[in-house]
Amino acid sequence: MKLKKNDAKIHSKMIKLDELNWKQIEGLDKDKTILFLPISPLEEHGPHLPVGTDIFTAKDTSIEAIKILNKKKPDLTCVLIPAVPLGFCKFNADFPGSISVSSKVVRDIIYGIGSSLAKHSFKFMVISTSHMAIAHLKGIYSGMKRLMMKYEMRLCEPLGPYFFNNEVEKREPKLGFDTSKEIHAGFRETSLMKYQYPYLVDESYKKLQSIYRDLQSPKIIGKTFKQIGLKDGYVGSPARADADYGRWFFNEIVNVYVKSSIELYEGKKQPELPKKIRLAMKALFWQ
Repeated sequence: MKLKKNDAKIHSKMIKLDELNWKQIEGLDKDKTILFLPISPLEEHGPHLPVGTDIFTAKDTSIEAIKILNKKKPDLTCVLIPAVPLGFCKFNADFPGSISVSSKVVRDIIYGIGSSLAKHSFKFMVISTSHMAIAHLKGIYSGMKRLMMKYEMRLCEPLGPYFFNNEVEKREPKLGFDTSKEIHAGFRETSLMKYQYPYLVDESYKKLQSIYRDLQSPKIIGKTFKQIGLKDGYVGSPARADADYGRWFFNEIVNVYVKSSIELYEGKKQPELPKKIRLAMKALFWQ
């Protein structure tokens, strides 16, 4: 069954699952529909950024990717699932506003949403997350694996492989400092928010000193930000933030989603997380 050509909602630029009725959803061509699921936790991002930083980026880059896909691949139908503001962020849960759920909950959310859709013959889903905590990714990838084993469903999570294979450092403009140390609410994320939501960035970012920590150090793993002295909840140099870089980085993420979505639909092999990250996820206890 195909959708009626005069269905205004279906032919709008942005198709949102929650705005469709069940007959419209039933009428989608399941062989040519790609679903986008943004998921990231609400968590503190220093004294200068909103707790919704990660979910804002996951949702907004998905929306922009869908707009581009609508033009590049008009034969496809891209549908945005409402963003899920949940994830594992136990390491900074001692700050108000951080809401952390277990990696098992993340796994069950991915599997629960995916299986509900798969039972109605949907085949393609892109998981968009801007939160790169290993335990959070463990939940996402475990849920994806279950879905692909049980259903004829193809899924991908594009940003993890991009991030952990250091693609951003390879592609970004020359900046004169080491951006790989900008781990949380530092230069990159503050730049993103200055581009996306400048009115939500507190002016205090301009006076924040650069603070760096190796969060993968065995001495630090398992401890919270406050326990390792990060009393303001950020790692990096937010004072360097630049809206032009934020625009570049935002569009870079969007392009990653567009490319991965097309390759997912065409059945091409997706980039993988590096081996060390896959091993770390496997060795990590469910939290």
